[in-house]
Amino acid sequence: MLCTATKDAYLCELGFTRISLYRSWDYPVGNGEAAFIPITDVRYLHQTVAADGTRLYAYAWVEEPGILLTTERHISALEHIVAELETDDFQVLSQQIDRFFQRHGGRGVRITSAVHCSQPMLS
Repeated sequence: MLCTATKDAYLCELGFTRISLYRSWDYPVGNGEAAFIPITDVRYLHQTVAADGTRLYAYAWVEEPGILLTTERHISALEHIVAELETDDFQVLSQQIDRFFQRHGGRGVRITSAVHCSQPMLS
């Protein structure tokens, strides 16, 4: 298992920026989250938006190996999960990031601010 600082450095090198540690006030009121998300996760947002506007998030466990890639900051459906990696293998993570962008039309604009704005819902 990598130490948290090393995992953080690798994720930043791959284009992610840390957006939060787990805190109960970081969650919308009334939105439950899947029980498999441990309370010791650190959330990251990829600085590049996919060409179709989809954002890529990473949940990194503080004391455990593994990373969960999602399309939403708060998971409410299985469709939000892009990939679940059980190890801290950053070569595999890099491949999953590339696949994500391929599935979403390529890489779009790069956002240098860690501030997250929700995308409008399409009906």
